[in-house]
Amino acid sequence: MFLKKSLCIALFASFSSTIFAQGLVLNDENLRTDLNWLNQQGVIQISTSTWPLSGDEIQRALSQAQVSNNTQQKVVNSVLNALQADNATVKVGLHAGTDLKTVPQAFGDNQKSQYQAAVEFNAGGENWDAKIRVNGEKDPLVDNGHDVNVEGSYIAGKLWNQWVVAGQIPTYWGPGHDGSLIRGDASRPVYGVTVQRAVQNAFETKWLSWIGPWQYQAFAGQLDDYKAVPDTKLIGLRLTARPFPALELGASRAIQWGGEGRHESLSSLWDAIKGNDNFNSSDEDKSNQIAGLDFRLSTKTLIDLPIGVYGQYVGEDEAGLLPAKKMYLAGIDFSSNYKNMPYQLYAEWADTRTNGNSQGISYSHHVYTDGYYQHGFPLGHAMGGDGQMYSVGGDIRFDVMNRLSGRVMYAKVSQTQRVEDNNAAFPQADTIKGLDVTWTHYLKPTIPLKINGWVSDSDVNGNDGGVSVGVEIPLERNMFRF
Repeated sequence: MFLKKSLCIALFASFSSTIFAQGLVLNDENLRTDLNWLNQQGVIQISTSTWPLSGDEIQRALSQAQVSNNTQQKVVNSVLNALQADNATVKVGLHAGTDLKTVPQAFGDNQKSQYQAAVEFNAGGENWDAKIRVNGEKDPLVDNGHDVNVEGSYIAGKLWNQWVVAGQIPTYWGPGHDGSLIRGDASRPVYGVTVQRAVQNAFETKWLSWIGPWQYQAFAGQLDDYKAVPDTKLIGLRLTARPFPALELGASRAIQWGGEGRHESLSSLWDAIKGNDNFNSSDEDKSNQIAGLDFRLSTKTLIDLPIGVYGQYVGEDEAGLLPAKKMYLAGIDFSSNYKNMPYQLYAEWADTRTNGNSQGISYSHHVYTDGYYQHGFPLGHAMGGDGQMYSVGGDIRFDVMNRLSGRVMYAKVSQTQRVEDNNAAFPQADTIKGLDVTWTHYLKPTIPLKINGWVSDSDVNGNDGGVSVGVEIPLERNMFRF
């Protein structure tokens, strides 16, 4: 055991100076799976419910890793390789598909078109980080009216353990595998400024130390091409805390506010933040607000089983200081290994109806009539409002060079006409059954070649399917790292 732990420490040290010059780690499904697996095996403790993650926090978690077998070491190595690839000074990427995917998007799926070519430049130091990514697209799934964009680009600075980030980066809030009810990444990223802690240490004072490791993420930005109220602002805040090693709690809130012809004074913003503007009059009702709570319970430290149970609820409007018109998400996952092959399984249910009924309220608003969407794609759960989705999925790492992940889903989408007016992802009431599988073959440990295939059966569109291939190749590293 001593030898294995020493190997982990040595390997971590050899990569740390390269990997952790970066400030942020953007949404990555394979990386999230590996971190969750290590969490549930008791190897590390890190929150994976608020994305992007801080590279400093991953460094802290890995530096304290308790590795006890070769399988755990394999997953640690996978995390290190993913971060090394993400930290490359230059990357080029290519993606091509036979068709546009017709099932709800998964976490970390940043391909918003059928064909994409990208070049990315990274630079940074201990207290700053920058990523410039230029994407060329053809045949978009999410149409923003441009063939070229800089999605995934940002510049960040660190001051007193706080990262301040400006750019266009994806956000994800919540414990769900397949979706978040309040901030998902199915839409294109929103332009704005994000602030979050670099390292999630607990308070040192005894009066607050009981909260445990904690994080916040605050966001302020502007929606693109929001026709109902041009220049609508999006403001959000998420807080998480781990008062016990087995339990993480989260609270999130998002506000659509301001825009052309709307109040944008500090007093109206303060009214929105206080929730003191929930009126029927469009002149008095100054914002559209969504808020909610979530949790994840890990049983490893309680009953020595690598099981996680999680849930989330959010609501439109409020009553008694709590969300009133509620949506729900719940799930369970399990992380183990078979013949030295680490795997994870999960089952998840999400309901974006209003208190269990399709009423045209979820992700809708009488002032911001384009709803809680950007370019017609939801800022919350990928299926949009007034839907239900059941999914079962998993991931297995066969060896250093190959892994397989996938999910089976059953979804009822856009069950009311009002939602259909906003939801470009699923513009008609429909029932969709789908299979979505990805094989990742590593040309090198830092070069994943992803082959994704899906089939679906839709009541509206019949049977459909397709295949896509994507690869991102890191080039010379450390040219601009200090």
